[in-house]
Parts: sequence; C-alpha cells; structure tokens
Amino acid sequence: MIDDSIRQWNPWWADAESLKQLCGINRASLKSLLGLITLRHIKDITGVRRAGKSTMMYQVISAMISQGTKPEEIAFINFDDAMINEAGFDETLNSLDKISPDIKFLFLDEVQEKHGWERWARTLYDTHRYKQIFVSGSSSSVLSKDIGRVLTGRHISFHVWPLSFREYLIFHGWEKFDKGYLESNKSKLLHYQKGYLEEGGFPEAMLKTNAEKKIIFTNIYNDILSRDIAARYNASYEIAKLISYHLLSNMTKEFSYRSIATAAGIKPETAEIYTGYLKESLMVLTLEFFSFKTKLQFKQNKKAYCIDSGLRNAVSFRITEDKGKLMENAVMVELARRDRDAYYWKTKDGKEVDFLIKEGTKVKELLQVCFNANEPQTKKRELNSLIEAMEEFKLKTGIVITENMDTEEKVSGKTIRFLPLWKWLLCSQ
Repeated sequence: MIDDSIRQWNPWWADAESLKQLCGINRASLKSLLGLITLRHIKDITGVRRAGKSTMMYQVISAMISQGTKPEEIAFINFDDAMINEAGFDETLNSLDKISPDIKFLFLDEVQEKHGWERWARTLYDTHRYKQIFVSGSSSSVLSKDIGRVLTGRHISFHVWPLSFREYLIFHGWEKFDKGYLESNKSKLLHYQKGYLEEGGFPEAMLKTNAEKKIIFTNIYNDILSRDIAARYNASYEIAKLISYHLLSNMTKEFSYRSIATAAGIKPETAEIYTGYLKESLMVLTLEFFSFKTKLQFKQNKKAYCIDSGLRNAVSFRITEDKGKLMENAVMVELARRDRDAYYWKTKDGKEVDFLIKEGTKVKELLQVCFNANEPQTKKRELNSLIEAMEEFKLKTGIVITENMDTEEKVSGKTIRFLPLWKWLLCSQ
C-alpha cells in the first residue's frame, strides 16, 4: 500500500533520532540552502545523480526539527519508489493527510520520475497548501526547463555538486582550514589531493575499497545513461554510452561534433544531440573558446570535462595516470561550482590558456594548469602562452596551478603566481 511506502520514507514521524543515519556529514552549502527557508518560493535542488541531493534534503529536515519544527509536520515523498510513483497525485495527498494531517513542509525527491509533477507543484504553491515545498531531480533539463516554463517567479534553484576538496577533507576527518595550519600540513594535503583527483567526490564512494568504488561508479554511469538519457528522451543507450566514453577518454581535449561523429560512426547532428543529453544529465561539462566575436566563438571547437574525476577514471579508456588532465578537470569543476564565466583561449599558432575568466564585459583572470611547472620546456611553453594572453587582455598578473609549486615570478614585466592545486581549491574563493 502507498501508506506503507510513505511511512518508510518518513521514519522521523516515529523516531526523530533516525535522521542521524540519513544525514551523513553536513555539506558546506547547507547553510546557504537553510538561508532560503524564510522565502516561500519552491526550492528546486538540482545535481548529477547520486551527488547527495536526497541527503541534502534530509539535512534540511534535521535542521528544521532541531530548530523546533514538529517531525509530523514534515513529509518526504520519493518518486523513485514504485508504489508512490504509480499512485495519482490526489491519492498521494490523501494518504499524507490520513497518516499525518498536520503536514506543513513537503519534500519531493526524484521528481523527474513523475510525469506532470511541475503543474501539481504549482497548484500546491498557488493554493498555499504547504508553507514550504522542496523538490529535487537528477537531470538539469528536468528542473531548469520544466520549472522555468511552469513555475516562473515561484521557485529558487540550488545546485548540489559532488564533494568539493574541502568537503572531501572533512569526510576524511580534516577539521582545521586556517592558512597557517594548511601551510604546516602540506605533505598531508598533497596526499589527499592525489586521492581526490583519483577517486573524486561522490559521497557514496568515500572510504570504500577500489573494487567497491568501481562498482559504485559503474552503477552511477549506467544509471545516468539509462535513466537520465535513454528513458527520458527515448534515446539510444548504446549511442549515449559510445559518445560519453569518447568524451571522457579524451577529457580536456578539443572536440567537434564532426570528430565525435567520425569516432562513433554516426551523423554530426546525432553527435550534437547526444552531447546535449550528456550535458543535461550533468555528467559532462563543456568549455567554449573565448572571442569577443560570438560568430567565431560558436564556430570553434569545445572542450569536454567530467563532473567527477572518480567517475571518469572508472569508466573511460586510460593508458597513463593523466595527472595534468585530472588537475585541469578539478579546476573546471570548481569554476563551475563557483559559477564563474569560464572559457579557453588560444592563438592561431597554437598558444593556449586553459581558463579565461570573464566578469561582465571584461576578462578578469587567466589560469594555466600544469602538473610539473619545474620542467624547463613545459614551464617555457605554459608561460609563453600565458604572457601572450596577458598582453592581449591587458592583465598584469596570471596564475599557474601546479601540483606543488608555490612561488611568484616576474616575467616580461608581468607577475606570475604559481599555486599548488590544494591552495587554489581551498583558499582562492
């Protein structure tokens, strides 16, 4: 019966202490989400599958109960539950009222699994049936397009990412983040930095054996392809898998839809459509070429990155450790997490800067990523590209993110700051 399913998803009605087993370690972004509680708008929580959206909801529920909300006033509905999904909206609400008539706060999880949820949520909002409504979904298209169309002016979006490096450290027992303490524990930070690049930030994979991680990442990968792409768009699982495998195996490299089509044996138009699906599933991030001329910008190749290095490492083709690529991917994900307007830049003769950051109408920052900046030829190549870009955009400083180099140099009248990846991730907010 649906009543039994609803009770199973709301154990705090019987025992508020049961939430402790569901909450895990509080995410750094929880405070921001709790700060929105006073607004009546629907809170939509987006993020790649298994990034921790449900856990974030449990953490919000726990915080609300600790601040005085009665457990029986909070209801959690998971549309991934077959019994709940098969029930009609009215049947679900009637069951809720019968079990707990005092519900004031409604949490709807995995809403992409329930057709028509957005209009139902709008009706609940417009009729003031509940004080607060939270929804979560695994596909960006589910929430951005559907909510944008039906819930205009009625919602606030909040994105959940895999663990940041700071959260990764906390998960492994790290407690202090003042600069002095970090500086005095560089060797430990480098150890965790290496682990972060290899295993990524999916909470479910933390503290697991390599064999267990492989199973977890493979399941996440297959779920995204089958449920967020194939099922949602009535698309080919095999084509989605082929293109994702190609993009993740060639992470940080330029691609065109024609090059994907050639590799996969499909049409360029199909390659473009399926790359869009992979972006909407939030598995793949893309970076565009920067130009003040949008026509040129659109014509240039893009670069592909993965939402999580652990996922990429588990399902792609690798013949080396790819240390530089993994560092660059970590920087890309962090820039996206910080909502920076990022591009790559290159000259006609091939000089390239990994990340150009634009604010408003101006280029504000240039980031080069280099695993080993001590190697003379590598350093010369990276600095030549960076200096040319700094001159092009009239910037006095540039940053090279490295594995473990921490210094500053003057080159051609410009200031180059070499930063270890861990320091940029933790201190360059």
